[in-house]
Amino acid sequence: MVNVAYGVCTNSWRRVADYITPRIGARPLIALWGQTSISGAYNTVIAAVQHLNLDMLVLLHDDLELVDPAGEEKLLAAVNEPDVAVVGVAGGSNVTGLAWWNATTVGRQRIDSGTLDFGPRAGDVESVEGSLMALSPWALQHLRFDEQFGGWHGYDEIGLAARRAGKRVVVADVDTHHHTHLGFDSDDSHRAWLAADEMFRRKYEL
Repeated sequence: MVNVAYGVCTNSWRRVADYITPRIGARPLIALWGQTSISGAYNTVIAAVQHLNLDMLVLLHDDLELVDPAGEEKLLAAVNEPDVAVVGVAGGSNVTGLAWWNATTVGRQRIDSGTLDFGPRAGDVESVEGSLMALSPWALQHLRFDEQFGGWHGYDEIGLAARRAGKRVVVADVDTHHHTHLGFDSDDSHRAWLAADEMFRRKYEL
């Protein structure tokens, strides 16, 4: 029997009820409320599932809807490919910072204002878009989110951490609907992202 769990960091049980629980059925869901850092929250989720001997942990934003009926199966198939650590639905290679969308992109994602088409639907990348990240058993044992990236940006650097460890990061052909709009929610959010981007480039000497 396949053993899959889901994790989410939220401040809205309504979003979890609307977008996540209808799509995951009876799978275990670790939902954390009132967090101040998504990196720290995701590490807490990983710690909470260590005893479950998972085949895959899927970390989701609370406004991310896995609309593909075969989405879990596709993510599992990608996780089970040789040396895969992290799977997403969009991402990029040849990255020079957190802005993977300015690199060589792969994947597709629907947001409230339309569909973002990043080219080929699947393939190997260095960094994935962070609203959905599936972690392999190897990743659950050997990777952790870098908590120097506080707040809500920079946590998706885990893809490059996996690549530096000799593992693969891939985009799978999975349909999602991210119930958000393009761009930053506020000037403060943009400034926080810029600070995380600078930290990311220093860490990986980009």
